[in-house]
Amino acid sequence: MEKKTLLLINVLDIAPNPHNPRLVFNQDDLNDLKQSISKVGILVPITVYENTKNYPKEKYVLLDGERRWRCAKELGMNSIPANIIDEPEDVTQNILFMFNIHHFRTEWELFPTALKLEILINQLATESEKILSEFTGVNKSTIKKCKMLLWYPKKYRNILMEKTPVVSTYFFIELYPIVYRLSFEDEFLYGEKLESLIDSFINIFVKKDIIIDVKEFREIRKALAYYDNINDIKTFNNKLNEFIRNPINGVQIFILPEIENDINRKNILKYLAYLNENMKKVNPEIISDYYFKDQLEILLDNLKTLYDKID
Repeated sequence: MEKKTLLLINVLDIAPNPHNPRLVFNQDDLNDLKQSISKVGILVPITVYENTKNYPKEKYVLLDGERRWRCAKELGMNSIPANIIDEPEDVTQNILFMFNIHHFRTEWELFPTALKLEILINQLATESEKILSEFTGVNKSTIKKCKMLLWYPKKYRNILMEKTPVVSTYFFIELYPIVYRLSFEDEFLYGEKLESLIDSFINIFVKKDIIIDVKEFREIRKALAYYDNINDIKTFNNKLNEFIRNPINGVQIFILPEIENDINRKNILKYLAYLNENMKKVNPEIISDYYFKDQLEILLDNLKTLYDKID
């Protein structure tokens, strides 16, 4: 990107970028932007490059500022301020330019971002979240979520591309740890069985009377982790099949005392290890006060009671 020439160019000489990760434009947001532009004009220039290709036919192609350009067209403006830069060498560079120019200011919708990230993954021959983050400027957490969405069979992409999806990207992200783990089990090794399972979760969720919030999937994930840890995936699968057949009782079927107890046990062990390590570093003279002493006495009583009950 060397040119950086700022010019007023004809609005009709500009084409939208065919590789823009932003595919959905909220009309209310556009109306607000139009109102602002009609009062004060376009204060931030768009970014374009001179087009040497046969397609699109326009002289310039957008890299950043499609919302401003759309508003300028709708307002009947003849020209628009634009930074003109060198044409990207290929599709990969085109997408990377857009990521780096735009993504820092306002994040794109997650799934369109994932689709463009998929192109970069293939072109750069890497799935490393660190490398992709360095190239695009997108944080590793977002890249990880994008990769989760891309993992799903392609039939679900139409659902994710809907402007007002009944099943959001967060549904698929919360469900991912469950179906991904089960995809390694013999029962779900073949695509149709796995897709049938995903479809069942979608059908249950859209009714909105069994699972109201996608966070409820976390109870299923806890159960899966518990049974996986004790090498008893079969029992989990039985519970899962029961839930799919008769979901009326919700995720309660997965909430078992032994699971909660196991989680409590792990938490207690974690905090005991933390206490034991840090108690060695404590200077009694510095931390000494009545409240601290009271808390220690309560802790001693609880530890003694628990210790005496353990065989």
